[in-house]
Amino acid sequence: MLLALYTSTIEHLDAGIDLLNRHDLASDPALQLKVSEHLLMLVDGIDSETSDVAGRIRDLCVFCLGQIAQPDVQSWVSARNVLVTLREGFESVRDEGIQLEAAGSIPPLSLATGQTVLHA
Repeated sequence: MLLALYTSTIEHLDAGIDLLNRHDLASDPALQLKVSEHLLMLVDGIDSETSDVAGRIRDLCVFCLGQIAQPDVQSWVSARNVLVTLREGFESVRDEGIQLEAAGSIPPLSLATGQTVLHA
């Protein structure tokens, strides 16, 4: 779920970058809101009280929110680069997380109970 949210956010950023390159972001006024919504879901899923790493990831997502508030390509590209790096980091530990969850070493992620997405 977490990787899918990162991927979807990056895809929306790509669409926005394309529109910004064509000087046409106004043609899809909901796009910036979609990206913001995805970023807020990422932020909301981070329990930044559990570790410094989680707090830094939250801060990076908040940085991305600030970047997409700017209607210029470089700001959106900066946000995209941050999210791609974060997604790659989570992808690299995905298999280990699945194994730890299966072994009962870490609790399963439960969207129904509102558990946070990240306890880094």
